[in-house]
Amino acid sequence: MKWDWLVRRPLAVIGAAFSAGALLEAGLPEVKAVLVIAFVLAAFSLLCSIAFPPQRLFWGTVCALALGCGLTRWRLPPVPPDLQPPFDGIVASAPLLTKDGYRLLLQVRNEQGSDAFVQISIRTDELPQWQIGDVVRVEKFWGRATNWRRLRFQRIFWLGRAEHEVIRWLNHRHDAFVWQQKREQWRKFVFERWQRSLPMRERTATMAALASIVFGMRTVAVSEADEVAFTRSGLAHLFVPSGSQVTLLMGLAWLAYRTLNLPPLPLLLLLLSFYLPLTRGEPSIFRAVLMGLYAFGGWQWFRDVDWHTALWLSSALLIALEPAMLHDAGFQLSYAATFGLIYATPSLLRWLRWLPEWLWFPMAATLSAQLFLTPLLAHYFGRISVVAPVANWFALMPASAALTCGFVAALLSLAAPLLAMPLSLAAGEIAKWVVATAHLFAGFPYAVIHVAPLTGVQTLLLLMLLVGVTAWLGQDNAAANAQSPSPKQCLGRRCPRSTADRR
Repeated sequence: MKWDWLVRRPLAVIGAAFSAGALLEAGLPEVKAVLVIAFVLAAFSLLCSIAFPPQRLFWGTVCALALGCGLTRWRLPPVPPDLQPPFDGIVASAPLLTKDGYRLLLQVRNEQGSDAFVQISIRTDELPQWQIGDVVRVEKFWGRATNWRRLRFQRIFWLGRAEHEVIRWLNHRHDAFVWQQKREQWRKFVFERWQRSLPMRERTATMAALASIVFGMRTVAVSEADEVAFTRSGLAHLFVPSGSQVTLLMGLAWLAYRTLNLPPLPLLLLLLSFYLPLTRGEPSIFRAVLMGLYAFGGWQWFRDVDWHTALWLSSALLIALEPAMLHDAGFQLSYAATFGLIYATPSLLRWLRWLPEWLWFPMAATLSAQLFLTPLLAHYFGRISVVAPVANWFALMPASAALTCGFVAALLSLAAPLLAMPLSLAAGEIAKWVVATAHLFAGFPYAVIHVAPLTGVQTLLLLMLLVGVTAWLGQDNAAANAQSPSPKQCLGRRCPRSTADRR
């Protein structure tokens, strides 16, 4: 049957339906009837799935679709009135450096008495001195209430700007945002210990590239010229913690299990507890962690991993826990690239057989990810990197080496910075080579094509078209593999290898 793979992957279908329902919610009017209809449909389809076992997957899919829509709408807070200065607020996160100043997130009280947040862009040449837990008063503020769903789910209700001089420090609350304060202290401690593993002359230039690749400290350590180069060359994803970092942690845990007979899962969780607080909580790292834990458990206990289920189940879990992620550009880019890797790579492998075998799979994986990233890049940034597939092929292996050496050096530097110095120096030199590669490809005259930004509807339609073409090519790929001779038919004679065998 053409769709038998759906029956074999019920969790993937349910997860995809839940994610689609959450996305559908954004296009529906904000009336109470939508919430009522969604929950009634979910209850009705759940009863039908119990009453009609042969159609259980169909009704379960409808139930997940309705639940995704209903739960997301239920958690969407209403838009409050405008925020009038002066007002007091508590610094909720470390100031985020920007090109012309910094961005400050304050917790304030709205008229209903519940907690809300305001995000203020501040233009200044001075470095921010605010710490998490500082109570400040904003004397003047130019802003408005926002209707962006990503910010509303995070309870960031107001966006605006202010001058550095109109923000006055009042006091500090040690009981406010304790977890965030501990995380910032941990990040500062690890980063300072790591810096000691390098000679003084190398701490600025080397750490600038290395910290960005290993921990995603993009705004802290990367110059504007380097950031532009990575953007033009299509290598900006190297500055965002994602699957590469989680794969490294899984590899270290598995290596310790094979060599020292240490329990792999507790060791992996320990490594994640060390690494995750050092990042800024990007959606891509949570996607990679969930898929990595699913894969790690599958390899350890079942010796098999279904990446389709891992992809859609992780997306449904993240959206259920934090609906704001669905409307985050990083979340969408991460899942689009992973979708292309899982679904489009097998079809592209058939079209790239003319390439040398050592170039076959890397180029197919790079092209498949870039194919599904292109509509989103055009929508959010209005540009498409033409050199990205080639630049990624040259930069991914060195970046992985820098990541591995840098992460191990960061671990060693906690105990003895001098022991970590050789690895830190090696990782730093490799990271400089990655930066030079980005500048090389960014220097081409037509490295980037600027296009008119796509609307949300245009982006969604283009992605649906790509999914349809991928599904059609996937059917041809399955038919070609089905026509390949079985091992029993090959007894006594030589048979050509199928695509799956070559992989």
